Amino acid sequence: MALFGKKKGDDAGNGDGGDGTPGNGGFSPEKARVFFDRAKTTHDTLNYPYAAQLWLNGLAQDPSSIEGFQGFFNSIQAYANEEGKKANGKEIGKGLSGQGQILKYQQALLNWGLKPTSGSATLKAAEASAGLGLTEITTILGQRAMQFARQEEKPKKDVWVKLLDIFDQADAFDLAVEAGQTAMNLDPSDGNLAARVKEMLASSAIKRGKFEETKGQEGGFRQSIRDAGKQQDLEAEDAIVKTGDVKDRLVAVKKKEYEERPDDQPTVEAYARALLDRGKPQDELKALLLFKKAFEETGQFRMRQRQGEVQLRIDRRMIRTLKAQAAAKPDDEKIASKLADAIKAMQDKQVEELKLQVENYPTNMGIKFELGKILHEKGEHNEAIGLFQKAEEDPQHRKAVLRYKAEAFHAIGWAAEAIDTYRAALDGVGDEGSEIAMELRYGLLTALQEKADGDRDIGAAEEADRIASQIAMKRFDYRDIVERRQAIKDLIKELRA
Repeated sequence: MALFGKKKGDDAGNGDGGDGTPGNGGFSPEKARVFFDRAKTTHDTLNYPYAAQLWLNGLAQDPSSIEGFQGFFNSIQAYANEEGKKANGKEIGKGLSGQGQILKYQQALLNWGLKPTSGSATLKAAEASAGLGLTEITTILGQRAMQFARQEEKPKKDVWVKLLDIFDQADAFDLAVEAGQTAMNLDPSDGNLAARVKEMLASSAIKRGKFEETKGQEGGFRQSIRDAGKQQDLEAEDAIVKTGDVKDRLVAVKKKEYEERPDDQPTVEAYARALLDRGKPQDELKALLLFKKAFEETGQFRMRQRQGEVQLRIDRRMIRTLKAQAAAKPDDEKIASKLADAIKAMQDKQVEELKLQVENYPTNMGIKFELGKILHEKGEHNEAIGLFQKAEEDPQHRKAVLRYKAEAFHAIGWAAEAIDTYRAALDGVGDEGSEIAMELRYGLLTALQEKADGDRDIGAAEEADRIASQIAMKRFDYRDIVERRQAIKDLIKELRA
């Protein structure tokens, strides 16, 4: 169902689009703007996975936004570059707010963002975009998918037919023709395919004719390019994927601007961002010193915040190095001890930095949520619960917060509170087969099992058995569900006896 690019005069849908996707009236660029602004701020603090999640949730409100699409890619790539092979979309995916086709679009973008060199991931993202009628984003993704398809040693007809469909839906008829002709070369006997390619050729000719009529008019394409050098810099800065040469050039440009205006804070931040985007170890140290100097000169907490986040990025790089060494020498106790100490020191630093941010941004519930998660991971559950209770007051965080709050209650042995919170968290999950739904059910199941065992509560045991059955029917190999269900059945027999 195409939601965008409707012709004038078409009825704009309101509410639900019939497949879990809201019609045009259900989207809100204004709500998207709130997410995008917060995503920019979060990216600048170097919290890249949360920034990527915010961009995606903004795209749920305005799926056609190029700003949101590009912002997401920049954040997810920064996260991937920082974490290396450890980067995954599990935690990001848990906080996605879309439903139906929108959720599939978010998930496809997330998978592609983490694996931008995967032809299949790129193709799926293009298909999800095309399904929503997002012509510009579909064309960008489709062209990348086409590049990967050209590199295949054994080209597949079905891939090229999918590309034909994608470009057809995006009104990119020249590209649709190219895809269709390649598919025809792989199977010259397909008459229906040949007819489609002819149709695309006609549509392409019509579109080119309209372009020729307008390209010389004032305000046209040629008129829009005034300063070719400046235009190249802007395009390089906005590029979805930057090469090493482009990153080097941007660093040089931003360095020159900084040397001309060393006291201009936006210029300082732009230079530091370019260094961090390039991501060499010496770049990180330079960015750290830039923010440190700016904070000392201006007293602006934002600069202190950037300084702390860059330090954490350096710490994470060191931990990745130590993990690689530990994997190469698993019996080396000295390396293992250094790794454990480094992880603990980084967690302590994260807590210190986030507490400073909470102090300086007391109304930002997202920061309280992030601090609560780290304290929860460290085993400081009581303090974490207090932060989660504050963070859930913000509707944008409530769904994600409930899951962690339930886990924290569970960890301190408050089974009844954990059960109630797990149930509340499940109420906000639309897709019952999603990973987050499975995790929440499993958490509820274990809390009920503990209550049944501790309080000798037959009702809790029977409810735990029903949930275990539901999980097993969807995923028989999920964690220890088979053994756990047998233990629950044994408990029910014992309680009934």
